[in-house]
Amino acid sequence: MTEPKGPTREAITDAILAGIVTISADAIICVDDSQRIIFFNEGAESIFGYSTDEIMGQPLEALIPERYRGSHASHVRKFGQSPVHARRMGERGTIFGRRKSGDEFPAEAAISHLGSEGQKVYSVVLRDVTERLRAHETQRFLAEAGETLASSLGHEETLRNAARLAVPRIADACVVNVFHGGQFHGVAVAHIDPARAAEIERTRAEHPIDLAGDHAVAEVIRTVKPITWSKADRSERKRALPELADIFADFPEAGIVMPLIARDQPLGVIAFYRECGSYDSGDQFLAEELGRRAAIAIDNARLHDLIQEGVRARDDMIGIVSHDLRNPVNAVKMLSGAMLDRERDETLPAEMVEYASVIRQAADQMDGLIRDLLDVTRVEAGRLAVAASRENTEELLSDALRTLAPLANEKDLTLRLDAPDHIPDVLADSERVGQAISNLVGNAVKFSSAGGDITVRVTVLEQEIVFSVSDKGQGMSSEQLSHAFDRFWQSSRTDRQGAGLGLAITKGIVEAHGGRIWAESVPAAGSTFYFTLPIAT
Repeated sequence: MTEPKGPTREAITDAILAGIVTISADAIICVDDSQRIIFFNEGAESIFGYSTDEIMGQPLEALIPERYRGSHASHVRKFGQSPVHARRMGERGTIFGRRKSGDEFPAEAAISHLGSEGQKVYSVVLRDVTERLRAHETQRFLAEAGETLASSLGHEETLRNAARLAVPRIADACVVNVFHGGQFHGVAVAHIDPARAAEIERTRAEHPIDLAGDHAVAEVIRTVKPITWSKADRSERKRALPELADIFADFPEAGIVMPLIARDQPLGVIAFYRECGSYDSGDQFLAEELGRRAAIAIDNARLHDLIQEGVRARDDMIGIVSHDLRNPVNAVKMLSGAMLDRERDETLPAEMVEYASVIRQAADQMDGLIRDLLDVTRVEAGRLAVAASRENTEELLSDALRTLAPLANEKDLTLRLDAPDHIPDVLADSERVGQAISNLVGNAVKFSSAGGDITVRVTVLEQEIVFSVSDKGQGMSSEQLSHAFDRFWQSSRTDRQGAGLGLAITKGIVEAHGGRIWAESVPAAGSTFYFTLPIAT
């Protein structure tokens, strides 16, 4: 008696392949030489929406958008006659399929043909790439939206950009309302009809939404919770929110209205409306992400506006205070100067002469502080004016050092000049450059010990001249050096000589000439400050 034989290896292999083909998520379709469907797996049923019984024996063009049907059959025949037996997935790029519902979708496909002429069988493995392309498009859109919103600092420009980005990608109309402190602080509208957008924006600006009313924006402001609706619940929402009819001729079929929140603070509301259609989960995600980016941009724009207002108020205050201070300072300078002039002609008590000298020095110092405050304000605003012209470099240095020599002598310091015999002319504002050199040498004097040296060095390069001021004073650490050109900063916090504006002003002067400025320093060994000026050609 013989034992029954089990399935052969070939039968097992065929069964495994049949199982894989059946359960594959990709659509696997076979057509005969007349391009009628002879195989349709479960993946194909899921993607195209047809059952196998419905589609078997039907022409392949039932799965192809109408605009491609005329040429598709000839393309398949040419492929069957070619020596190429297979094309890999995605080799032809993105193609399009047509579902039973009539909707088109993007896809990638691999195709092969078997058999001889007249008995061809074509096999297609097709993958629906709708979600992949949608995810890619979503990331691209959000990246561009982030860049656009980040590039706009003004409050109104930011609101308008936030609204424009949504139309038509997410909505047929988008309205952004900024609200805080119990009041509306701006509105921006984008609409598929630009004229309608301008009309709605004007109306909303002149007649803000009633916060106690039924408008969706008012409800979101009160509750800080989003509102969504689709065509299914449109009639109920329409009765509750009659004011939304101002967006379109009829009430929009779908809407997403959500709060704008930044730093855990509600800033306003962004509303997306579709005249026809609905919002799916992907649309909801995109709207939420755009809303999140818009909230951050609006918050940044508001903070930027506050900073600008503060800077303007500070500049106005400095201008007024400087103007009002200069009158009494000039009076003190004039009167103390008159007393000192009188001392030359008449004998005044030594004590009175000393007092007059101290008063004059204090007035000069105050006048310098006022000038520095005005200069640093101009530097910060980019309004520091330089009247650059061709200047003799040797004369410019000589004038500056002649003025500074008494300052160095007073502290028993030697002021040296190390320069080549011939120095080219520079393109400079002599008064401003003199001010820069004075600031650098003054700093060197301030931080040098009596009996030391201060060296002003000149190095001629191809297109510019490098000036440097070196001292052998207390020097700075790398941390201190990183703040050397900051406003109101001083390396020695215990010795408040001046307001700490000299280096910041010097940097502004040098950069206004198109030059560069930097510093090197070693603690307890001294510092060297460098700056460049262009050679006059």
